[in-house]
This record gives sequence, C-alpha cells and structure tokens, in this order.
Amino acid sequence: MKLRDMPRELAVVTFAMIVANITSNMYAPYEPLYLESLGAGVRQVGFFFTAQTIMSIAFRVLGGWISDNLGRLPTIALGSVFGLLAYLGYTLAPTWAWAMFGALMGAAGSSLVAPSFQAYTAESAPEGKTASTFGLVEGLFLTCQIVGPLLGGFLVENHGFKVMMWTATGIFAVATVLRLLIARGKPLNARLSDLNAGRLKRDLVALVSIVLAGGVVTWLFIVDGLRDASFQVMLPFLPKYATEIGGLGETMYGALFAGMSVITALAMVPGGMLADRYGEHWGISLSGVLVAASLAIMVLFPTQVGFIAAFGIFGIAIAFGSPAFSSLLSKSVPKESLGIMYGIFWSALGIVAVPMPYIGGLLYDNVGPQSPFWVAVVVILLSAPLALWKLKRPAEEPIATPPEAEAASQAGGPVL
Repeated sequence: MKLRDMPRELAVVTFAMIVANITSNMYAPYEPLYLESLGAGVRQVGFFFTAQTIMSIAFRVLGGWISDNLGRLPTIALGSVFGLLAYLGYTLAPTWAWAMFGALMGAAGSSLVAPSFQAYTAESAPEGKTASTFGLVEGLFLTCQIVGPLLGGFLVENHGFKVMMWTATGIFAVATVLRLLIARGKPLNARLSDLNAGRLKRDLVALVSIVLAGGVVTWLFIVDGLRDASFQVMLPFLPKYATEIGGLGETMYGALFAGMSVITALAMVPGGMLADRYGEHWGISLSGVLVAASLAIMVLFPTQVGFIAAFGIFGIAIAFGSPAFSSLLSKSVPKESLGIMYGIFWSALGIVAVPMPYIGGLLYDNVGPQSPFWVAVVVILLSAPLALWKLKRPAEEPIATPPEAEAASQAGGPVL
C-alpha cells in the first residue's frame, strides 16, 4: 500500500499516534536519569522498572477487552486521558516514589491505546493488503524513534529534565485533544455498565481456547515466544557488549539505533507487500534468519563495521517480521476479539520473558560475553523453519471461532 492509498481516517489516527509517541520517545531513553534526579538510587530505579513491567502485564488483557467492547477510537481517546495524567504525574513528581503514579497511569493508558490501534489498523486495511497496511503504518510510526530521542536529548542537555518533561506533556496534550476530536460522535459498541467480570471471564475462556487449539494462533504464540525470550536473554547486555567488547562510544551506539530505525521505516512497506503476496509465514521465517545473521555478525566481527552491518540487517529483519506477524494474527482471530487477543499475547510473552535477563546475566558473567548472543542465534534460527512449516495459513482456512460465538451465530444471536 502507498501513502496516497491509505484510508483517510486511518491516516489521521496514525498522525495522532505519531505525535503522542514522539513524546514517549523523548523521555524514555532518559527515564533512569530523570528518576536519579528525583533521588532514586540504582536499586530504586530497578524496583521502579520492575513495578512498571508488572503493571503493564496486568493491564494489557483488560485494555484489549475494553477496546473490543467499547470500540477502537473511543478506547484510544480514553487511554489518552490516562496518558495525560501519566505525564502530569511524572512532571510534577517531587520524588521518584511519586513518579510511580505516572507509571501506573501510563500502564493503564498504553494498555488501552496499543491494542486498540493495532486492531483498528487491521480493521481499516483494504482486502488483501493487511500486511502492507501494517508495513506502511509501522514504517510511519518509526519516525517517533528518530525525532523523539533527538528532541528529548537536546532539551535535557540544554534546558534540563523539567523543561523536557513539560514540553513532552504539552505535545501529548495536543495529541489527546486530537484523539478526543476523532472519537467524538463515534458510537460505543457497549455501555460501560455492560462491562463486568462475568463477561470478561467468558471472553477470556473463549480466546484462550483458540490459543491452545493447536492451530496457527498456537504456533504463532510459540514462535513469537521463542524469539521474545531470546531477545530478552541478550538485549539488556547489548549496550555493555557494544561499548566494552566492540569499543563503540555512546554517540555511535545511539546513531546505530537511529540508522536502524530509518532502514526499518524504508523497508516496512516492501516487507508488508512480500507478506501479502507470498504469505506471512515467509516474512516471519525470513525475519528470523536475518535476526540470527545480524547477531552472529556482532559476535564474530565486534568492530564498528561489523556493528553497522549487523544493525542494518536487524532493521530489515524487523521490517519483514513485524507487519507479517500483525497481519497473520489479525486474519486468524475474529475481528471483534482482536484487542483482547493482542493483550493476551503481550501479557503472556511478557511473563515468559521475565526470567530471561537474569539467565542472560549468568551466561554473560560465567560463560562469556558472547554466550547470550549465541543462545539467541540458535533459538531464533530454529524458529525460522518452524514458522515456515506451521504458520502457513491456507486461503480457505476459516478464522478461528470460539465455541460460544459459533453457537450464537448458528442460533441467529449476536456474536460477542
């Protein structure tokens, strides 16, 4: 899909998402330093991020479920209000402990916005162009990772943390107003009073049955789980490895990430087109091979040239894998359940990955700096043929349907 072919409303919603997420990329790279400026020590920073991770995992399923029941755009607007409260909490916090309020509001907001936007993109994609639509949207979205850190770093270096945080808060407030205007007049799929624990339990049981059914969704979870766990084994130690073993400076290391984001943005649309034409399983499999190759290059050639090549290949790998994954999941799950399914995926993968950084640390200290990377190479490489074998979804295969929904459909009742 080309930019001029993008549905108008999807383009406006994507623009609002980009504006909002420029702000998160302004402060995220400097969040540990900001917490230190509020009096946090190393242990307090570690506790803060652990609590933040737990809160995010806890909210994701609930946020996706609310999105499925209220509607995508109203839920995004609601999440933006929580997000604005998060920015105010961070900015006004006199100590690091008070910043926990911002973390709580931020976790609630992102749990509403992220699955809603993913599901809205899938629902807005033209027939036969789901992956290329995700490729275009995610490519545009990567501008956040280029503009945000540069703007945030400039403000921190020249004016301090508080000016940066107030600037981010002001920009996010503009994005919140824009999202509220977009959602104005959009009907709610259900009333807030209809959302109850019984309905949530019923929907969760139905979707977990899809995940455990042994079909494409099951194998998609296994493949993505293997890769996510592999990333968490080595990713926390990538800065240490690149600077100490590879001899890169902090500026060069940051520039590699910026360059990788540019490459990913440029390759997103071709990556999505590849998945649409030949099948998502090819994109997911090819991305695994490329990621394994990039990590192997880092280990075998820990030089500036080696890291430049590795980050470039990694950027292309993301462009092949990300839109293919989003497209395949959206095609394999009922549209009205996409939000909660994204929440289930992200929460479950987050839980699986929790012990992996600790395991990676043991490997790094006791076996060698290269060992976490080699573990990731082997596991990710093994996931490539698994994806090619198990993630091929025949065109005639029907979307997985929970038993409850199938029975309601046959009886002429509503599909919930």
